[in-house]
Amino acid sequence: MTEKNQLWYLINGVLDGSYDIKTFCLEFTRIYDLEVDYDKLSEQENSEFGDLCGMAGRFSDDEEELKIPHMYYSEEQILDKARNLKKKLQNNTYKI
Repeated sequence: MTEKNQLWYLINGVLDGSYDIKTFCLEFTRIYDLEVDYDKLSEQENSEFGDLCGMAGRFSDDEEELKIPHMYYSEEQILDKARNLKKKLQNNTYKI
């Protein structure tokens, strides 16, 4: 499985409830930051995956942390981003 396929696997898994949000965030950031060859992704994929990775890297389930503006992201914000990313990229040439 390619790294891009792994990212899609994680996105689909978190959206269908197969992965909890903490596991998703840890694995998505690990794969995108450390394993993906960015040259193999389109400009739009790099942008969308990069944005989601940034959010996943700053996930928090602590209510006090979430009150700090623009610092942390909640589970719902990350799931919304994943849903939007999937909608934007679903017409590309690879299978989601």
